[in-house]
Amino acid sequence: MPVARAIFAAIQARHPTTFARVDPSIASPAVSVVAAEDLAALLEGRADLPPSLRIGDVVLRLAESAEALVGATSPPTRGSLSGQVAVISGAASGLGLGVARGLHAAGAAVACTDVDAAGLAGLAASFGDLARVSTHVVDVTREDSVIAGFDEVLARFGRVDCVACCAGIAPAFELADFPLERWRLSLDINLTGYFLYGREAARIMQAQGHGGTMVLLSSKSGLEPSKANTAYNATKAGEIHMARGWAAELGRHGIRVNCIAPGNVFQGSKIWNADYIAQVARKRGIAPDEVIPYYIGLTALNRDIKPEDIANAAVFLASDAARCITGQVLVVDSGQVWSR
Repeated sequence: MPVARAIFAAIQARHPTTFARVDPSIASPAVSVVAAEDLAALLEGRADLPPSLRIGDVVLRLAESAEALVGATSPPTRGSLSGQVAVISGAASGLGLGVARGLHAAGAAVACTDVDAAGLAGLAASFGDLARVSTHVVDVTREDSVIAGFDEVLARFGRVDCVACCAGIAPAFELADFPLERWRLSLDINLTGYFLYGREAARIMQAQGHGGTMVLLSSKSGLEPSKANTAYNATKAGEIHMARGWAAELGRHGIRVNCIAPGNVFQGSKIWNADYIAQVARKRGIAPDEVIPYYIGLTALNRDIKPEDIANAAVFLASDAARCITGQVLVVDSGQVWSR
């Protein structure tokens, strides 16, 4: 385990409600030790934590809330996820952004990650919250980028309690016309990206020693495949089976892993862009402006699914209200797919 991660794990293992932030501006930390091993011995004999620590070259500010960590005078936000830190992939737009907003509204500190730096900049401004929102440019297809992103989150908040994997693409082609490079990119983003986030989350959560949650955004297409959607069908089904395996493997560590299978969410979606709608229109033999009403009409409720509907499901699965739920798929599709 890298030195900095060992430091954060030592703090979390003994004081699981604590937030920590790397802060080299602190000239005279309250307590100094040489190494992470010395910190573990120090914490073993203390009921409380000092406001600041130096461990070798690493200087940390400690607090009992994300607000106090940045010197905010406002009281900690209360909600079903208050006191948690959630890392979200694909958070700059679409369902990732919706999930990030939902987790934040439920009280979590949210670390929003995406490859879209400009989108993240706009997101940070829209939240208007310096205490419980951070942004990190991460390419989910690159191992080094994902590892560095999680290290940045630890340096900002000192812990990881929840991971929500939301980055994804859905290239729509007939099988005979499917470009190999689009297939490979789908695997890289939709499967490898989820694997890398899950692996880093597992490493950190196991070291912290107080459990955690993972929420993987799959799709109704992972349960019931759609035509001319080979890569999306395969990767979304793969995410579900990957999550079930993780749930079985990580349960003894108190780590719960579940999937959400959304139906078609049009609002704010990068997947349902003009080109994709045109492709779907050709596939269905209808006009582009008929595509969205057509898909809403396929649902039992005849109801448009909103990003907040998916966010509400993510909040539930990440909260103690779902403390005995793991390895499951929560379908939020207004009643379109009956295969569960």
